[in-house]
Amino acid sequence: MMKLIYNVICFCTILWCLSSCTKEDAYKEFMKGGEISYAGRVDSITVHPGNQRIQLSLALGSDPLVTKVKAFWNDHRDSTILTVNRTSGKDTVNLIISNLTEGNYNFSVFTMDNKNNSSVAVNASGTVYGPSYFNSLVNRRIKELGFSNDGTKLELSWAAPSIDEIGVELRHLGTDNQEKIFVVPAGQLTTELTGVKDGSVLKYRSLFKPEPNAIDTFSPEYTAVNIPFFERKLNKSKFMELILPGDARTAHGWLMPFLWDDKYNPPGFATTPGVPLWFTFDTGVSSTPSRMKTWQANDRLYSGESVRKFEVWGSNDPNPDGSWSSWTKLLTAESVKPSGLPLGENTAADIDYAKAGEEFVFPAGLPKVRYIRLKLLENWGGAGFMTMEEITLWTNDR
Repeated sequence: MMKLIYNVICFCTILWCLSSCTKEDAYKEFMKGGEISYAGRVDSITVHPGNQRIQLSLALGSDPLVTKVKAFWNDHRDSTILTVNRTSGKDTVNLIISNLTEGNYNFSVFTMDNKNNSSVAVNASGTVYGPSYFNSLVNRRIKELGFSNDGTKLELSWAAPSIDEIGVELRHLGTDNQEKIFVVPAGQLTTELTGVKDGSVLKYRSLFKPEPNAIDTFSPEYTAVNIPFFERKLNKSKFMELILPGDARTAHGWLMPFLWDDKYNPPGFATTPGVPLWFTFDTGVSSTPSRMKTWQANDRLYSGESVRKFEVWGSNDPNPDGSWSSWTKLLTAESVKPSGLPLGENTAADIDYAKAGEEFVFPAGLPKVRYIRLKLLENWGGAGFMTMEEITLWTNDR
């Protein structure tokens, strides 16, 4: 029995010795080249999305021997290498990866030194944008476009910007016939442009960045709008009442100067009885009228004494006897109710339309006139006199 135990102990000892020798030989073989060396890894990665590309901003560590960085993506099936030129300090290098399809990506970045030792991986993720994002973009809407009252500036009123919009790029011809480019800051709701060629075309597109640190700016196709011809509002401070024989007079305390006081609540101007009737005023300057707006008194919209049909006449030298021989008819006009509903029935749209002022455009080729005579032919309610709240005139004359 003792002999058996002795033999077992001897056998186990031999096996242990053989195993130890094998492990030591394998370790010596593995360590033939010295200890394992790693290159210093990147300290951090900042991902900048782009248009079918992406930029990795790599903050390198302090290892001065790093000569290359290698990035893998698509489950290590795709990769790229960037050569690094180190300086005496900490360096940041930008690695741009192009020709990527739209979507989300995971990146593994390694550094390599001059002996091709690799670092451990540093991982980062980011988004690449492309056609789907482009197709979601819409240019900001222009709510209103027109020249300022003095005609020196083109004024644009914008709708609210979309998410990700960083501005709007405008292109237009200047008065020197050269193209001008202007960028509207993000969030600006009104824009004024000087030196714009009237009657030309304004092109604009919204500028977008899907993320604040994106390297590319995205835009839809340009939207084109027509710039109106030069137009300025006549200066109402120069308007004056002119009473000629046969003209209607002021009544009910609603005075003619209230017609041009830029106030849109009663009182306006009310006439003495008599239909049809007319009244005259001096604009203070000889010009060719291009457009006019009239407002009804808002306490009697489409009813009572509010003017419905009228004519506009002009003269530079009205006959003091009040006759019509020195006057030229400029416009025949009729106020409309959008809904077409009968007297006493107004929709919200009818009311909004009236309160915004009703616009009438003069035909081309008219002479310059200084004095305006309005011949009032019919009112909305069949009343015996007429009322108007406000009147504004424009001209294309510079």
